[in-house]
Amino acid sequence: MLLSMLKFLQGFLKVTLTGSYPERFLNLCIRRNILIWNLCPNKEAGGFDFCISLKGFRASKELLKKTHTTVKIRKKCGLPFFLYRYRARKLFALGILICVLLLGCFSRYIWKIEVNGTSSLSQDMILSWLEEQKTGFGTKKQTVDCAEIEAKLRSDFDVIAWTSVKLEGTKLTVDIQENLPEEEVVTLPKEGAWDLVAAEDAKITSIYTRYGTPLVQKGDVVSKGAILISSRLEILDDNGEVAKENYVVSDGDVTGSVSRSYEETLPLKYQKKVYTGNEASSYTLQMGGVRLPFGKKPVSFSACETVVTDHQLELLPDLYLPVHLYVTKQKEYVYEPSVYTKTEAEALVTAGWNAFLEKFEQKGIPIIVKNVKIDTDGKNCTIHGKIQAEVLIGTYAPAVRREQPELSATESLE
Repeated sequence: MLLSMLKFLQGFLKVTLTGSYPERFLNLCIRRNILIWNLCPNKEAGGFDFCISLKGFRASKELLKKTHTTVKIRKKCGLPFFLYRYRARKLFALGILICVLLLGCFSRYIWKIEVNGTSSLSQDMILSWLEEQKTGFGTKKQTVDCAEIEAKLRSDFDVIAWTSVKLEGTKLTVDIQENLPEEEVVTLPKEGAWDLVAAEDAKITSIYTRYGTPLVQKGDVVSKGAILISSRLEILDDNGEVAKENYVVSDGDVTGSVSRSYEETLPLKYQKKVYTGNEASSYTLQMGGVRLPFGKKPVSFSACETVVTDHQLELLPDLYLPVHLYVTKQKEYVYEPSVYTKTEAEALVTAGWNAFLEKFEQKGIPIIVKNVKIDTDGKNCTIHGKIQAEVLIGTYAPAVRREQPELSATESLE
């Protein structure tokens, strides 16, 4: 792209080379670093067609005499010839100059921001955050530090696991990868005495202790609030008796088999959206902060579906300007009473059940058993589902310290 622009600015010619020794002419051009491109044979003329820069054409005149060849100019291309052709139209040339200056000025700012990969975070949230960081629309590109924005995104949003920010042309692209949602986020206390307790009724499937004293083992059935890993550490003496107790922040991973239920009821009677076929379109041109509506005015339908499409002016790839054409399309519809068939209703409630299961798969939670039942009567379609899954069941609760007996003077001396 840049090379093509340089060729256009310098000017070039499309020529046909004929003569006794055209190959010798081409070899001499290569030796003298005269640029030739788009070379192809011309069978009718018995020579070659190619493009050559204006500067290279002037330098090749001596080589034409040496090789007894001639060139015929087929077309003159580039800015020098364009300006010469319209030299009498000064206002036209002035307009082009002004356009080039404006283009150079606008290309120093950000006019488009694209956010990819968001799930729990909305695009509007990221755009508002960028505005707070003074990196929104209309920001000078030289003030934008992509590495700094990436670091701030990760620090301000805990859900972001990875991000990439790149600036190309007048377009800022923010790619985000979020952490997979967890069943429950448990924050490890920094200090004090804390027990790891069961967050719900479960059957222990695995336990791994990092710090503390485990009080349960695989296969045990525990109730909500039961201590899984105690914060109490017992220090034994030489006789195997408890000499001292220390309290710490217990830490570990305890998984348990728990039950999760799902139920959804879908009424068979519903209001169906039916399009009438009446449509209307309106247009708005926005340049900077100025909006200019044109064409037909928006129609006031009693109920309609409205879709607004933004067409931003893009001169070159990733070179956007603050000029938008908004196309608003309206489709009128009415509601008509309708009834789901048994097949349709069961398909809809099954889709909800599958979405429920998919959440566990995204979190990496193993499902041990799943059962589902669908009941359809004359009014409703109801789905009942139940699964057994292995989840982390540990949560933190402050430990209850036991009073330690004071040692007598005689015992302390011993």
